[in-house]
Amino acid sequence: MRFSVVILDLNGTLVDTLQDLTDALNDHLTALGRPALTSAHVAEWPGEHLRTLLKSALLATGDVPTDLEISAQLPGFRERYEMRLGAKAVLFAGIAEALEELVRGGVKLAILTNKPQAASHRLVQQMGIDKWFLFLMAGDGDVPRKPDPAGAEELMLRCGGDRNNTLLVGNSRIDRNTARNAGIRCALVDHDGSKAAHGMGADYVLDGIASLPLLVFGPASGSFKI
Repeated sequence: MRFSVVILDLNGTLVDTLQDLTDALNDHLTALGRPALTSAHVAEWPGEHLRTLLKSALLATGDVPTDLEISAQLPGFRERYEMRLGAKAVLFAGIAEALEELVRGGVKLAILTNKPQAASHRLVQQMGIDKWFLFLMAGDGDVPRKPDPAGAEELMLRCGGDRNNTLLVGNSRIDRNTARNAGIRCALVDHDGSKAAHGMGADYVLDGIASLPLLVFGPASGSFKI
């Protein structure tokens, strides 16, 4: 076994929430009289905290917002995000089977996300994957958000892992940088076949979470290609 602890990103890695996020941003932009964004545009900002997403959307549709303007608008956007989240969300292919295989094989699983705690818990429960995870750490708690390594390090310790047997799985440079900062290895998932993940400097690139057990249960030494 290569890894006994696996820490996974949530949105864009386990669950496809792109349309929900796009709808929430467009609800907010419409209320401001700004043009709507396409999901392809929103997909360019993976892994970000809601504040950063809001700032990116405002920059893309109008004048440069001040920090004060972003702070004033953030509660309204958060409310719209929480209302939209889960409406069109779907699990990526092979998620349930892969998680079941990992847990059955003795792997300890945790979620590390930059999105809000309550909404993330609700999404995990709605998708029916909560039973496989020991912990969920989100972006609005006391621990600094990714790419700060504190969350990954705390989850690693909670799960009884160390830097040699812990893997972080995500879909963005933020996830890659988090793993690098924590001194652990990283696998990025290329769900859409765009090959974008191949240029991000991850230790491994998977064509889907269904391939994750092959990586995790492989020998501690030796190469892995997918």
